[in-house]
Amino acid sequence: MRVTLFTKHNCQLCDAIKYELLDLQVEFGFDFTETFLVEDTGVVQEEMPRVPYVTVERDGQAILSLDHPIEQTALRRIIRSQVKT
Repeated sequence: MRVTLFTKHNCQLCDAIKYELLDLQVEFGFDFTETFLVEDTGVVQEEMPRVPYVTVERDGQAILSLDHPIEQTALRRIIRSQVKT
């Protein structure tokens, strides 16, 4: 399973979700990637996803995505339910 966090710099909510995902990664052993969204002048702000934004993939297939707002307890419950046993 691969979990990707889309984030931006100086985002306290993003940092909280990142640390929760790092704790979950230790517990469940999934691959974790953090991707920073660059606020490029060529990108319209409305076209950028709200952060934090989390995607979960298994075997190269997206199985779910979580958009802002993400609650840490809900994130923990969702990740736990998606881990292969």
